[in-house]
Amino acid sequence: MPGWVIAVLTEPPGDPRRLFFAVGFPDQGQAEWKAVDAAAAEAPLAAGPRAGVEPVQALSPLTDAAMRRRGLLAGEVRLLGEAWPRNWL
Repeated sequence: MPGWVIAVLTEPPGDPRRLFFAVGFPDQGQAEWKAVDAAAAEAPLAAGPRAGVEPVQALSPLTDAAMRRRGLLAGEVRLLGEAWPRNWL
């Protein structure tokens, strides 16, 4: 698989929130770290699970065809926002 959809739990002032990322790296561990780095630029990261939600979670692999359809390049990390990325899954 050439990419991943990753969720990262952050703790901005107020309530914790999940940020979703499309990551163009085939290795799941590397994709998770790239998403964590991108999330850290947006808000403070959660130190641990909150209400049963893991701080970093690989949701789904992305096929090469899915990446091409959405214009995600190899090596790119794209913030998808806070809403569940159902169009990417």
